[in-house]
Amino acid sequence: MTAVVTFRSERRKDAALVEQQRLQLLSAEQQQAQLLQAEERRQVRELQMDHRRQVYQQFLADVHVVNHDGDRLGDMIMRSYYEAVGGIDALAAEVDAAVRAAGGSVHKVQLEGPETVSQLADELMTCLSQLPPTLNILRRWRRDGSRSEPGEETPVDSWFQVHSRLNDRLDAFVAAARGAMDDLLRVNQSGR
Repeated sequence: MTAVVTFRSERRKDAALVEQQRLQLLSAEQQQAQLLQAEERRQVRELQMDHRRQVYQQFLADVHVVNHDGDRLGDMIMRSYYEAVGGIDALAAEVDAAVRAAGGSVHKVQLEGPETVSQLADELMTCLSQLPPTLNILRRWRRDGSRSEPGEETPVDSWFQVHSRLNDRLDAFVAAARGAMDDLLRVNQSGR
């Protein structure tokens, strides 16, 4: 009888040990699955960050081209009042093309967000789209040798206002984009 009790006791111990091992294995598998899910989420967030960074950088590159070409065109127009300057029409066409390119990349920024960055990109695009008409007005004004009345805003004043607003919006966009990237980075680091 003692042998039967001992046998049953040993069987219960073995069954308990097997159950404990099964539970430990299940727990280890669950932990491994959680680690894999966390790693997948981290990789997805890193891909999102890289994609967003590329979208922002492309938009800024497009804005820079418009801004740089606009500056060159503005300088040429100003010089044209005092000296013969060639290539104004070609550069004006480049500014128009650059504004269209920026218009294409602003949509990607709008999709990436967040809302504040998207809104500032819209405002920046509005400023960019004001450059060609303002430059054309300035060019006609300079070509015609027009003089403004005292206290009247000249196309030169208008050009500087548009350009100043553009630079302000550009600074605001860069700050907001940097903040959005920092927010993604914080989420990425806290999710590890």
